[in-house]
Amino acid sequence: MSGFTSFGLGTSNPALATTKSRWKPEKGNFRVSFVGITGIEDKKPTFDSSSQILLEHTKRLYMNGVGYFIDHGPEYQNIANGKSKVAIATTLAFWPVNGQGKVDMARIEAGEYEVKVWIMSLDKYNQLVSIHQEYPLTQHDVLISVTDAQFHKMSFSPRRDSVFKTLSETNPDLFNKVVEIAHAVHGNIRNELAQDLTIDQIRQKISGEVGSPVSNMGGSTLDADDVLDSVLDG
Repeated sequence: MSGFTSFGLGTSNPALATTKSRWKPEKGNFRVSFVGITGIEDKKPTFDSSSQILLEHTKRLYMNGVGYFIDHGPEYQNIANGKSKVAIATTLAFWPVNGQGKVDMARIEAGEYEVKVWIMSLDKYNQLVSIHQEYPLTQHDVLISVTDAQFHKMSFSPRRDSVFKTLSETNPDLFNKVVEIAHAVHGNIRNELAQDLTIDQIRQKISGEVGSPVSNMGGSTLDADDVLDSVLDG
């Protein structure tokens, strides 16, 4: 009963890897590489012109006590008392920068970087598609400037290179470490998007009953950020 779709950006449609790896925007500037790219599933990412940013998308609903779950139709919308929203996810590496905003390679080599799943709205996806058409995001980083973390207001500007690609050329050992983490985080991307539940499973979660095991895809505990996200575009 899958409600997920895999696609590429602009197409038709170890230590730092944690169970909960979703990025929650904070105010500030973030230098990121798109590391969920062609080949990451086999730990062999590619950077040529045929390489694509890998994404997953679904229509999801949110309920307190349940969390996010896939919208499989009218019955799901009725139980959630609302309409679903499109959510799109990809995997990013966040790199440290110095006081001048330059990438700090010494800190990266010391392991000061993070790999996270980013869940975005359709509007932000379309902004990235516009950048990708001129600056392929398998070969260029993006600077994300978050001006309002609560309402996920942010802007994007391309960089002249990709830290991820540069590491593949200059520091293979470190690159392979990042690949290992990116592989693990990207492999969990659907879990970060939404739970794939039956109506009965949703009712069991609402009532607090212990039913048949379901995969923990997004969690069922109340999260203030999730409550806010559920009324935003993402």
